[in-house]
Amino acid sequence: MNIWVLDAGSGITLVYLSYRDLMVNEDLVSGLLTALNKFTVFEFKSGIESIEMGGLRWVYLEDKDSNLLFIAADEKEVTADILKARLNVIKQKFIKEYVDTKIFEKNKWDGNTDPFEPFKQIIDEYYRQWKKAESITTVGEFFDILGIFQQVLNIIMNTMQKVMQKDRILRKIANMFYSMKINPDFQKDPELQKITFTIEDGFNIIDINPNNCDMVLVESHLIQLVKKTVQIIKNKLSREEFVHYFLEEYLFNYLLNNLSLLNKLNLDSFLFKLFLT
Repeated sequence: MNIWVLDAGSGITLVYLSYRDLMVNEDLVSGLLTALNKFTVFEFKSGIESIEMGGLRWVYLEDKDSNLLFIAADEKEVTADILKARLNVIKQKFIKEYVDTKIFEKNKWDGNTDPFEPFKQIIDEYYRQWKKAESITTVGEFFDILGIFQQVLNIIMNTMQKVMQKDRILRKIANMFYSMKINPDFQKDPELQKITFTIEDGFNIIDINPNNCDMVLVESHLIQLVKKTVQIIKNKLSREEFVHYFLEEYLFNYLLNNLSLLNKLNLDSFLFKLFLT
């Protein structure tokens, strides 16, 4: 998916983000897209909504009040409706962040595009969420994700029983989990509140109901939970100790034996990097 936010009058690119290589000059494409839209408006009294060009699907959204043009391109397998819906989210957010703050008033904006640079991070976050949503296609797959994370957390807790500093490490993990649980972002989904932790029994995440939760949001927090838990352990053990203890508890055997499933769920890279680097 490639995204442009353009000044429709001048053709100036305010924001451009590329998630696929088009092998073309960004500014030349921006000028072409703007000119093409102006031509259709002049000839047909209406701007472009969706076209197929260069093996890609392109959608346009225009905001006439602010004279802005929003364009997205992606593979033709992505429907125009999906592409347009995603682009509309970006459009509404951009208008709220910049147009509603009057940045385009003549006495405020001089053509400098630097103020729009932070908006790329917002698009990145949206894109990450969309890709995550694509990767979680069924409730069954989400149950698999819960099962993987529960087993990894069980192995972590079993490993801690062999560590001399276990009491100190477990207290830090408890404090970390408490901080996560009271965070407003964590409280956005009630199902996340079903996650429990005790020093005696460890983590329990299997009570989460996929039918009642935002699966992308829950998976994101589970990733953070595992990552922060492992980081606490890494901070207390040497690299040699860390690898030795988890080898003894057969963590790496578990990951290798479930490599196909981990790959299907897009968890293989995350877990191997977490425990091996």
